[in-house]
Amino acid sequence: RTPHGALLLLFILACLRGAYSGGGRSRFTSIISFGDSYADTGNLVMWADPVLPGLPLKNLPYGETFFGHPTGRATDGRLVLDFIAEALGLPSVPPYLAKGSNFSAGVNFAVVGAPALNLTYLQGLNLTVNPPINSSLHDQLAWFQKLKPSLCKGRYLQKGK
Repeated sequence: RTPHGALLLLFILACLRGAYSGGGRSRFTSIISFGDSYADTGNLVMWADPVLPGLPLKNLPYGETFFGHPTGRATDGRLVLDFIAEALGLPSVPPYLAKGSNFSAGVNFAVVGAPALNLTYLQGLNLTVNPPINSSLHDQLAWFQKLKPSLCKGRYLQKGK
């Protein structure tokens, strides 16, 4: 895993290095995130209840050190996504399933335990998924397609842009 982690870190650093234009202003105005526990800012907790009641992510010590309260994240502190948002001068990215969230500066579709392939496909190959999270990358992309019209308003929808 070390070579993959090192490559990911180098990629992130390269992206952040190129994220700033003259004057120190970021060229990025939002973050759209997909993934699993490495990026989930709370979708599993909001999606799973009551499917998976009693998730420990809802309770301390998850979130205790940095946030001071449970966050629904699979960590006690911040995620790499939080550090990227901070480096770009953007707020923390809210989970897609958070009711009433403002997604103008980004949205997070990641779900703890989400595989890249659908659960039914994996089960068809007699592969065990534990816990059986039925939220794959395909589902996250479907959520994105559903939200996209509200994200792409104004000048970006004008002809020729």
